[in-house]
Amino acid sequence: MSVNQEHKEMLDFLQINEKSELFSDVPNNVRKKDLKINRGISEFELLEEARRYSMMNQGPGMINFLGNGLYDRVIPTSVDSLLGRTEFLTSYTPYQAEMSQGVLQSLFEYQSLMCQLTGMDVTNSSMYDGYSALGEAVRMAHRINEKAEVLLPETIYNTKLEVIKSYLAGLSIKLIFYKINMETGHIDLEDLKNRINDNTCAIVCEQPNGLGIIDENVFSLHEIKKNAILIAYVDPVSLGILKEPGAYGADIVVAEGQQLGIHRSFGGPLLGILSFKNEYIRRSPGRIIGESVDSNGKRAFVMTLQTREQHIRRAKAMSNICTNQALMAIAAASYLSIVGAEGLKKVATLTYQNSKKLKGALLKSGKLSDNQLTGKSFSDLLVSFSTPVEKLQDKLYDRGILGGVPLSRFLSHGKGEVIPNSFFFSVTEKTNESDINQLIGALEVIS
Repeated sequence: MSVNQEHKEMLDFLQINEKSELFSDVPNNVRKKDLKINRGISEFELLEEARRYSMMNQGPGMINFLGNGLYDRVIPTSVDSLLGRTEFLTSYTPYQAEMSQGVLQSLFEYQSLMCQLTGMDVTNSSMYDGYSALGEAVRMAHRINEKAEVLLPETIYNTKLEVIKSYLAGLSIKLIFYKINMETGHIDLEDLKNRINDNTCAIVCEQPNGLGIIDENVFSLHEIKKNAILIAYVDPVSLGILKEPGAYGADIVVAEGQQLGIHRSFGGPLLGILSFKNEYIRRSPGRIIGESVDSNGKRAFVMTLQTREQHIRRAKAMSNICTNQALMAIAAASYLSIVGAEGLKKVATLTYQNSKKLKGALLKSGKLSDNQLTGKSFSDLLVSFSTPVEKLQDKLYDRGILGGVPLSRFLSHGKGEVIPNSFFFSVTEKTNESDINQLIGALEVIS
């Protein structure tokens, strides 16, 4: 039978006359008549083309002061070595526990390490990224108490806010912003206290917050939160030196885990960390790995709770997460196991010290205005220049420096110009004196 005859039989079976009818749902104005696909190329040509494009990447050879959620940190080579093992790299959801003990144990260790880091009872395994984990946390809070008002800091990033709104679509939840003191960068406790009522579902706090400030007032929130669920969005590396959220009364803790052994890789993949009190375990999304014993009485690991729509009736599902970030969770567990508690403390301490050094150097340069925040910064240092600096990021880029991101880029919901002519410069344990000196020298020329 010829190809044309096969096509005709297919069309007859489908009861259509022309192949074009298969695309009748696609509007004519968006149909591409002539795709103009180039001829195929050889393997050598393909590799040369890829090499040409790769040469356009300049970031790795530049001084980096970018951050605000994704950071260039030291990753031990042993982390990548572990992730490259085929039993981790090729594994999917470990449905058959008897064949997946290695993966299940690794994820159990991840959960245990996250609980130690956050001071919480339970950690799920795992979430897509920090922002979506925060959206899930707010929905989780609503499932717990069914109240309708969620309090957010006025300096929450617009991208984070949009994700929260997406997760709350269809629910009658009102988002209310509470004030941040624009002199210290800390939560305005009096303003927040006045906004808490019997209908408050949750209070979201950030540590460090959207201004990069280590917020000392989060430690007092347990005194005023009443019956609201306290959700803490934290920087996991900062917990090397800061008090864990469980110690100041957080009910749910959320974090972006990219800093824990995961390369930036042009923005992904990421890792959403979600930890919470044991009493809320039946309202949590995703899955939880538990420890049990097998038929011979030996230690074994299983997926204890699987509150996903794939596993239970949709009406009873806690979320519609269809997969997770198991490989990234194993990366985080590997990183924390390798650096240890003292290593994480050292990374956090160096980051904080470099932030202080950078602020001191900028103040000494005389380029900053007098209205700098008095609060202490961790990784992300927000500074305001005394004179307008047009296209600062582009000018620094021309001098081999990445950074100088305007605050207005993050706060587009009415607070973008809260501190005029202000920019973020981010540091990590990698930042050194030479990097800081080169940044100051470049600013001397362009500002």
